[in-house]
Amino acid sequence: MMYSQDTIRTVKPLGVGLAALAASLAMLATASPTHAQSSDEHFQGVTIGAQAGWEDRTIDATVLPDTLNTALDDSRDGFAYAGYVGYDHQLDRFVIGVEAGFAPGGKTLRADIPGGSIELDSKWSADLSVRGGVTVTERLLAYGRVGYALNRYRIRGFATGTTAPVASDGETADGVIFGGGLEYALSDNASVRAEYRRKELDGSLSSNQVLGGVTLRF
Repeated sequence: MMYSQDTIRTVKPLGVGLAALAASLAMLATASPTHAQSSDEHFQGVTIGAQAGWEDRTIDATVLPDTLNTALDDSRDGFAYAGYVGYDHQLDRFVIGVEAGFAPGGKTLRADIPGGSIELDSKWSADLSVRGGVTVTERLLAYGRVGYALNRYRIRGFATGTTAPVASDGETADGVIFGGGLEYALSDNASVRAEYRRKELDGSLSSNQVLGGVTLRF
């Protein structure tokens, strides 16, 4: 039994060049500190963190469409966790960044079919996303996120009354991730955040997550 899813350079006199350089240095000496060194920019630099919270995973698909037209419909919720690395750039009140995340495991989805059952056992998931936001206060950032997500899982078929699968195959589903949240800077090097995420993957796999995270910034 099988189950499937689908550089002109300009040369100037030396005196002119020295005069221009001196003027530039004078301007830098009298200017205000630049934004890169501003003490009120807390969302700048390389990040690494961990997050955990609640997830609801769902599948709503039809398997064996040319024969049995069996519905594979299940939803499971529970604890979820992940790690992430990224980089944020802050310019005044605006922040833009990129982030990659990885989560081991995941909920197993299951449905009965004539003569047995099918299971989708999640092995790992990963995502790559960009986020953009604005500081509501000096330390509080509101942001949105959009990107690309993967979920690796094993699909297994069981005959009625057996515990050993009669068919098994690895599959990778991909799709989009989007959402938004709030991040609060405890200092220039640490922050906490709360975020909602939605994943919509091929094969009618989807998930909703509400996560809290701790971020270290370098």
